[in-house]
Amino acid sequence: MANPFDEPSSGGFLVAGGTSNDAEILEGFLCPICKSDLRTPERLTVHVEHEHSEEQDLLKSLKEIFHGILSKGKKKERPSQQQQQQQANSSIAGGESGVALGSAGTANNPLLQSASQQQVGSDCDHFGYFKAVRNPRLERYASETNKLIIRLDKLLDGCPTEPDQKKRHEQSKVPWIDGKLVKLCPSCAKGFGITRRQHHCRVCGSVMCDGCSLYLSFDDAYRIVQPNPISPNDTAALQQQQQKQYEPNADVETKSFRVCEHCLHLLLNRMEMQDSRRDRPAITRLYDRLRQERTDIEPHIPMYHRILDSLYEGDVIFRLSDASALRERIGRSAERLDTISKAILGLAFATGSREEALKKALRLACIAYIKERMLAIPPLPVEEEIKRIQQRKREETARRLERERLLALEAYERYELNQVASGGADPPSNTVSSSSTSSSSTASTAEMTVSTMDNWTGMQLGPSATVVTSDPLLDQINIVRGYIRQAREALRFEEVATLERNLAELTQEFYHRQRLDGGPESTQPAQPEP
Repeated sequence: MANPFDEPSSGGFLVAGGTSNDAEILEGFLCPICKSDLRTPERLTVHVEHEHSEEQDLLKSLKEIFHGILSKGKKKERPSQQQQQQQANSSIAGGESGVALGSAGTANNPLLQSASQQQVGSDCDHFGYFKAVRNPRLERYASETNKLIIRLDKLLDGCPTEPDQKKRHEQSKVPWIDGKLVKLCPSCAKGFGITRRQHHCRVCGSVMCDGCSLYLSFDDAYRIVQPNPISPNDTAALQQQQQKQYEPNADVETKSFRVCEHCLHLLLNRMEMQDSRRDRPAITRLYDRLRQERTDIEPHIPMYHRILDSLYEGDVIFRLSDASALRERIGRSAERLDTISKAILGLAFATGSREEALKKALRLACIAYIKERMLAIPPLPVEEEIKRIQQRKREETARRLERERLLALEAYERYELNQVASGGADPPSNTVSSSSTSSSSTASTAEMTVSTMDNWTGMQLGPSATVVTSDPLLDQINIVRGYIRQAREALRFEEVATLERNLAELTQEFYHRQRLDGGPESTQPAQPEP
């Protein structure tokens, strides 16, 4: 018998039990007469009606068959759009819960049936009860810990190194419980005897056995009592005191205190809390130093460009030495930034962690800042070129002043001629009054204390350092020169520019007064420092 699942050699199906020579089985809407496949019932009916009109019985039977099938399909009511949406929602809900909502168990289970929006149920606030329980417990722990720290401070004060003297010192500072009243160890509940001796906690005075005893080192005790040393000198003294008590051949009893488990737990918790508040990660400390260094040097970079522009313009407010000192400071700051960023890059972190990516990003950002902002500053100009520019500007200024003087002289001569022609009235005295007013305002400006927003203040030199004269204006000129010298030493070039302008106003006012008082041949003050 042939296998019915074997593939036939021809393109059609074979009759079950037949061979490949049997008739081929055709499927579809076939015409009974010409065996044509019409695909649909309607096309088959139309084909028989037109092509085989003589076969009326066949046409009638086809119409009856296809009419019965179509009429049964029309009798089934199609579900409405709302019902389709509900069925889709039900199928989605069932898919999310993993349970088919159409099953019999689901229909009887109210928890698995789709319902409307669930309302918020009743709630109860337990935070008040939580605080009522927690706050007294925290206060009790804090008071007990503070009491232990006070006792620990007394024990550390003048603690001797000899074991016998140390024991008497500890017993004098903290009262011990009478050992006769305690028969069992409170921690392990084992009786005391010849092999299990009694020991006392040096902080609370309770009794315990040697197996339940713990030790608090002097180092940890000092850290608990003095978490924040006041100054580096206090820290050095504390380390020296600890080194004296940490003898190489000393045993545990000499370099630590015997404490119970309860006291050690409270003290170590306090030390851990203090360390968590004070200690910061190394990358955070280095990043703070990096930011502070960058904040300090950032204002000096545009000031360096401003000094160079002033030198190339021929101004005498700044000097070439000012630009050199500022450039040197920028270079030292760049070296410090590079050192700090290398220290950040050298920190050990897990490979592929966020800390590893962070330190690499900080290093790259620091390199970019140094390259773009600090190493890109222009070089210092040549001194001969600066002198040549300043000499040319002085000549231009002298020519301008001479031209203004000639114009003023011509105007004064015209004024005298007009006065003689009009009757010889006295010339007005507004020039003298205006000069005195400007002199007083300039002097009052120089008398003000030189201070800045970042608390830099110029110190006025004493009488021994300045030349005291009978002219207050000369005294003010000398004081301003002292302020300028201090500002240059502190690299405060903003203040240098302001003080140089004030000094120029004072000097000009002094020259003007000398011309009014004694003419052009009067004594002139010394020129400002080059």
